[in-house]
Amino acid sequence: MQCKLCGHEKLELVRRCRQVRLRCESCGKEHRIHELAAELDPETEKLLERHNCIIYD
Repeated sequence: MQCKLCGHEKLELVRRCRQVRLRCESCGKEHRIHELAAELDPETEKLLERHNCIIYD
């Protein structure tokens, strides 16, 4: 996965109460899952499979 803001290659999964987001390890930008849904790589999909509910806000 690649950050849309800075292009960094590593996004981490951040889980909060009622939210699951992908955050760039370089610039800190948080992306909503639906913003990157078409570009999810197999590794990120595996991480998201752990969560039984993802809220699109």
